[in-house]
Amino acid sequence: MFETPLTILSEDALDAICSQAMTILEDVGTEVTHEPALELLAGLGQRVDGTRVRFDRGFVMEQLDRAPAHITVQGRNPERAVTFGGGTLCHLPPGGSPFVSDRERGRRGGAYSDHVEIVKMTQAADLLRCGQSGACEASDVPETSRHLDLDYSWIRYSDKPYVAYGTSGPRARDGVDLVAIAHGGRAVIEAEPAIIGVVNPNSPLVWDFLMVDAMWAWAEANQPIAMTPFLLAGATAPVSVAAGLSLQVAEVLSGVAIAQAVRPGVGCFFGSFFSGVDMRSGGPSLGMPESVLGSIAGGQLARRFKLPFRGGGGLTSANALDAQAATESAMSLWGTYLSGCDLVLHAAGWLEGGLTMSYEKLALDLEVLRMFERLRAGLEVDAEQLALETIREEGPGAIFFAAPHTLEHFREWVFMSPLFRSQAYPTWEKQGAPETPEVATAEWKRLLESYVDPGIDDGADEEMREFMAARKLELDE
Repeated sequence: MFETPLTILSEDALDAICSQAMTILEDVGTEVTHEPALELLAGLGQRVDGTRVRFDRGFVMEQLDRAPAHITVQGRNPERAVTFGGGTLCHLPPGGSPFVSDRERGRRGGAYSDHVEIVKMTQAADLLRCGQSGACEASDVPETSRHLDLDYSWIRYSDKPYVAYGTSGPRARDGVDLVAIAHGGRAVIEAEPAIIGVVNPNSPLVWDFLMVDAMWAWAEANQPIAMTPFLLAGATAPVSVAAGLSLQVAEVLSGVAIAQAVRPGVGCFFGSFFSGVDMRSGGPSLGMPESVLGSIAGGQLARRFKLPFRGGGGLTSANALDAQAATESAMSLWGTYLSGCDLVLHAAGWLEGGLTMSYEKLALDLEVLRMFERLRAGLEVDAEQLALETIREEGPGAIFFAAPHTLEHFREWVFMSPLFRSQAYPTWEKQGAPETPEVATAEWKRLLESYVDPGIDDGADEEMREFMAARKLELDE
């Protein structure tokens, strides 16, 4: 096994980044456009000047000490619970994609039916241990109440934990109320959290009302929150990775401080979404060396602050399922595994810089994740693996295809991918010369067909539907 994640920052470098982050919080501060949060922070002795908050480093560290090092999130099925911390590597599908695509139906605006299909494929995929509401947007559902339908689809068609939709305080509160019904009440989920919230500061150094209000709602309900700056070197951060990391620390820790002020002990993830910028277009350069370095360094910083780490994923800027997508996604996933991530959003299916959730890429990424999981298992060395007697029996010049040892163990010891095959060109031609996207189409269809409905308590389902109907009437007024 990988005994420890990769480290690329020396202790001196870590000290310098963290010290600069504290200086930023004390001297520059953050914008916080949320009046209750400003009042709360001022009451706790922080310097508040209008919407600018300058944090005392001692206060920040005190708040940080209240955040747990491990976070457990329950699914409707208790056996699906996931504990984050120490390199859990829990993979999720993408979130927030306005488009979906597959080879047969093309690229299109996401619909509720597409979202349900993604939920079902996630439920069927053992490597995806959590879901993500809003894996694609549902453009055929009213925007005012869409969050209810998307969260409900995860609760109804999956029994795994999930990341809630919540892009605002009211939506986050609706998500809390909805999952509370499914789990048996608010007291139950406050004792055993059932969802994860994600908040993104408006980098650099702005906590806007929507994000703080969503954070507040989840913190009140004791649902863990992933504080995730979206930093682009040369755009929303200085062009150097080191400077971007200091901003990342400042933004994450200020978010942790606010959440702990709302509810001491609420779970918080140290989030990282760091990338360079293609200076020719201004777009994120996903999967490039800067993003890999940022991911690995982010893992080191998370461990220093004893917080579970959210980062990584199969990220790419490519617009098609091509060599660029494969290369960038593989590079991103190397950073994910080497950094010791806990919560891996966008692990499979991300395309076009996150604008599109690709069914074929979901199938391909899952296969790559299987390979990484095999690598993570490491090598076992014992008498059976060393196979000395087989070497003696077969002798010099032997071919081991038909050896009893090979026949006994090849199914468990040899990685044979259903998607990536080694075969002669004439054989491939006779099979119709299928290229990777075509093979991936058959694979996602197989995955969807393998879905087994986990079922749901009829009473809870009826109560959720009644709650949604009442809220939709209020939201549509």
